[in-house]
Amino acid sequence: MDPQSLQSIIGIAQVLLVLIFGLVCLNLYLVFRLKDIDPFAKWNPNKINGTLFLVFLVVGLIAAVVSTGAWSDYYILITNPASAHGIQIDRMFMNTSIVAAFVTIVTNGLLFYFAWRYRSKDKNQKAYYLAHNNKLEYLWTGIPAVVLTILIVDGIFTWNNIMGDPPQDAIEVEINAKQFDWTFRYPGADMDFGATKVAFINEGAGNMLGFDVNDSKGLDDVVTRELHFPVNTDITLNIKSRDVLHSPTLPHFRVKMDAVPGMPTHFTFRPTVTTDSMRIIRNNPEFDYEMSCQQICGGGHWNMRAIVVVETMEEYQAWLREQKTDKPYFAVTAGDKDNSSDIAENENADQSNVKVDGSVSMNQ
Repeated sequence: MDPQSLQSIIGIAQVLLVLIFGLVCLNLYLVFRLKDIDPFAKWNPNKINGTLFLVFLVVGLIAAVVSTGAWSDYYILITNPASAHGIQIDRMFMNTSIVAAFVTIVTNGLLFYFAWRYRSKDKNQKAYYLAHNNKLEYLWTGIPAVVLTILIVDGIFTWNNIMGDPPQDAIEVEINAKQFDWTFRYPGADMDFGATKVAFINEGAGNMLGFDVNDSKGLDDVVTRELHFPVNTDITLNIKSRDVLHSPTLPHFRVKMDAVPGMPTHFTFRPTVTTDSMRIIRNNPEFDYEMSCQQICGGGHWNMRAIVVVETMEEYQAWLREQKTDKPYFAVTAGDKDNSSDIAENENADQSNVKVDGSVSMNQ
């Protein structure tokens, strides 16, 4: 939908809101002047209220349908997922949405309809009071219980299927979160990550991930600010946080997992659509996959955004080769090496050295 049409729909919605506001004001006027002699004295407020309920029901449903259609281009979860497990997530999401929409429309429709249908027409009319009905109790307790059980069981099986043991040949990528940016690490030729520890973090010396400089496995690790994945290949994300709770989220791939300080988390998925293919599908040559943080982690939370590129295996390997350098990622000097060795010998370093933001002040 083009911006001009969208703006027109928004304008119509604003007019409807003003109309509803006017009707509410009229209703309040009738309530406050009910016993006074005025031009509206012969009006039946019950009939007015009942009619307004019915009007609100019809207008509200129309507005919901129109607004949903107007913003449908921006709903990620109604577009095709870009991962293998995303199909299961979308199926579960759609089933839940259909049940929730049906229940909402039926219950609220009956609520507003009953307010109009059973409005008081006679001052001497008395309402019928139903104290108890076993059949109704069984009905409105049993049906929701069965439906919710089906949805929950479906969710459990889907979750277990997605979160099962990752394949042995999955490519591992480490996501490191901190206020307020991401740092990504890929294993080198040995396909193994070097050891890291929060106590070794020294951003001034270029060791922002806390590499143990005595561990040779970390010498060929690749550290980047952009995520690259080969298409149709299993990817295991190893997720860490060095300060507060974060939540790396890749919505197009239906991937979301909290980054918890002191407790690494994991998520395995398989991207199925390259960035170039998605640009064609969306007819948008500037489209990029993105990763964001879905936990409010502080004042700079809005800035935690990273570009995600899905490409062929050949393109991925070429990109990975371009990231490698003759020297390791971290700057190693004699002083830094001695310092990290000292800390390694003292596992119980004074906790007062750890700052609020998760960094460590290194004692020289």
